[in-house]
Amino acid sequence: MSRTDVFRRDLRSVYRSRTGTAVSAIVALATVVAAGLFALSSDVTALAGVGALLTVGAIVALVFLGNPKQIAGVVVAFTVLAVALTLALSDPQSARYRPPMALAVVTVGSALSFLLPLVCLVGSYAALVGESETGSVRFLLGLPNSRDDAYLGKYRSRATIVVVPLVVCLALTGVIVAATFRDGSFLGMMGLTLVSIPYALLFVGIGLSASAYSDTSNRAVAVALAAFVALRVGWPGLQFVLLQGVRDRFSRPEWYYWIGRINPINAYVKLTTLFADVGGGHPLISTPYEPISSVALGYPFAAVVLLVWTALAPLAGLLYFRKRDLL
Repeated sequence: MSRTDVFRRDLRSVYRSRTGTAVSAIVALATVVAAGLFALSSDVTALAGVGALLTVGAIVALVFLGNPKQIAGVVVAFTVLAVALTLALSDPQSARYRPPMALAVVTVGSALSFLLPLVCLVGSYAALVGESETGSVRFLLGLPNSRDDAYLGKYRSRATIVVVPLVVCLALTGVIVAATFRDGSFLGMMGLTLVSIPYALLFVGIGLSASAYSDTSNRAVAVALAAFVALRVGWPGLQFVLLQGVRDRFSRPEWYYWIGRINPINAYVKLTTLFADVGGGHPLISTPYEPISSVALGYPFAAVVLLVWTALAPLAGLLYFRKRDLL
């Protein structure tokens, strides 16, 4: 069995289960529906309520459904229902209202910065530990298949499961934004897609590394979630703690931004602002009150940070998987 055989076998296995369809569904809800709703309604408060209720309802339905066809049906039904409710809540006088392109970029980029890591971790944490728990790891590592072939085949299949629906959904989102948003740009949304791919691969790598490290699925979930919480919550917490020793906290020193911008989540959010004029900065990352001439605040630095994390995350798991006692 070659690396390609591992890739095809794992891809079929995931889509026979609920994982692949669920991943596609969540990505769709986070992109097409979000941008479409903002294009249709000027009442952001009502929109937020509709979106939150439908998202919770869809996720609860996914828990109890048994096969991919039922899940796909629920996703289509919730999408149609979301658009219908938003049209019912929209103000007829706002037909001429067109939200700016920046709103689409900030909305979709912010949603993906939170949701995409969780989706990628869910889609990848069981890739290797699941083989160990079922005993099929002996078949997976059977000759002439090497451990590198098994690991890289798994990485390719799990990356495909996330990246393909991400690209398709963001392409559909680009059509909606170009048609309904003020100064909407399909190419701009494709640029957002381009920077979202390495961001997704980073968390697929973290999930696969957690799977390579763990003996049980529960431990793999714990490791994957701990990595996400450390980046999403622990990292800003560390910045806040270090800032306690600064006399004037509002005029933050340059090192504060260096620490913040080597976080891959912040690097991704920074890169999303390449594709629209977001004014004073993105609401999810710190922006200096006064101009600071620092490499850490630029787009090239953010790109390097994101690519380095994306390369190192799966590599760490591969190095551990090579020497681990599995049989």
